[in-house]
Amino acid sequence: MSVSHNKKGFTLIEILLVLAIIVLVLSFGMPVVSRITGQNINTSARKLTALIRGVRTDAILLNSIYRLSLDLDKNTYSVESRDGAEPLSELALLSVKRDPKNPDAVNAAASDFKVVDKYNKEPKNLPPGVVFNGLLKEKEGKITEGITYIYFFPNGLNEKAIVYLNSQSAKEGGYSLFIHPTSGKVEFFKQKIDSF
Repeated sequence: MSVSHNKKGFTLIEILLVLAIIVLVLSFGMPVVSRITGQNINTSARKLTALIRGVRTDAILLNSIYRLSLDLDKNTYSVESRDGAEPLSELALLSVKRDPKNPDAVNAAASDFKVVDKYNKEPKNLPPGVVFNGLLKEKEGKITEGITYIYFFPNGLNEKAIVYLNSQSAKEGGYSLFIHPTSGKVEFFKQKIDSF
């Protein structure tokens, strides 16, 4: 009496063939994902540039102080304006220092800001795969976490700042939006700029 063992399994050649197909599919898919992320960063840079120009114009035309609020942890942004009746000097706002122990703490003068419905009712998210990689400000230096602001004043001036955008998967490099303080001009660089 003979016992037949009829076990079926995959041969080494079949396994190697499946792995080769997976590698082939991934090699075509990765550049597509990279290209989409690059397009998302370009789109985000263009939207932020247009937003910054609009905020600067509104600050001048409506004779009010505006600020672009960037949440570097949640990768969201919003526009706020100050409704306070008494004028607030630019120097008073620019002298507001971030407390490293409590980055969300602001003084009473800087807390009179409200979200501008014209731009957003809720903070806007960056597209998938795009993150804020920090912000460089003239007085505060590089900021990499928490909520930070770029102020726009009725006289046409704004804070000098560089906003860093990057893909979520990249550790270094990235893109830079340089906001000029007197002209309101925004320059987009496809590299990280570390100084003004």
